[in-house]
Amino acid sequence: MWYITGAAVLIALLAWALLQRDVLTSIGIGNQQATSTETSTDTSGGTTASSNLPSGWPSDAPALLSGAKITYSGQSDPKTEIAGPTVVFTASSKPQTAVTFYKSQFTAHGWTFRGQGDDLGSVQLAATKGTRKVTVTILETRSGVLNVTIGISKLGS
Repeated sequence: MWYITGAAVLIALLAWALLQRDVLTSIGIGNQQATSTETSTDTSGGTTASSNLPSGWPSDAPALLSGAKITYSGQSDPKTEIAGPTVVFTASSKPQTAVTFYKSQFTAHGWTFRGQGDDLGSVQLAATKGTRKVTVTILETRSGVLNVTIGISKLGS
């Protein structure tokens, strides 16, 4: 019985720590570059904000969700520290709508969908193309509001 209680406490602490890190990163505290911007809608139903995307952001990357507000743009994932261009944004949407959108974006941009997983309330999508992989993490922070991270890295990272 104490194993269950211990596991629940550990999960709660981990979730709290991740949320604290997100809050600190989003307001520019820590060693990450934080930016904030509005984006505009493109013809695929996603958004573009090329001046606010990190350098090296590939032209075949999946689009951002419509109405995305970029909160981070840099050369590594602020949570995992995996190297590669990464963008984090918030958008108004539902998780399943975002999952469907990104699966279609993978196909439209020539990526091969590799799988979907759920972890601590977030949904992770993975796709590959050549020697690269793209990971999309979708977390509903409150009803109808998503925090989305898109990171592109070399396979094996």
